[in-house]
Amino acid sequence: MDEGVTAVRRQFPARIRAIDDLSSRSEDFREICRDFADAQSELAKWNVSTDPKRNERVVEYQELIAELSKEIEGALDASVPPTAR
Repeated sequence: MDEGVTAVRRQFPARIRAIDDLSSRSEDFREICRDFADAQSELAKWNVSTDPKRNERVVEYQELIAELSKEIEGALDASVPPTAR
């Protein structure tokens, strides 16, 4: 399984079925998932960094993760037929 999809499955465990379905048919969604995993990885690195820009970068990656989370939820919501919601 794609590392990005795995990260998104961990973030949204209640939506695993929808994540698996959408990731199996959408390269765009898989790309968002990869971006999400990359941002989480970078946040983890900056969280332990001693670089003077640490705090600034931590905030940037937290914001990016929040934005990507909203984008992922929107894509998942849009992928479910209205009658199945």
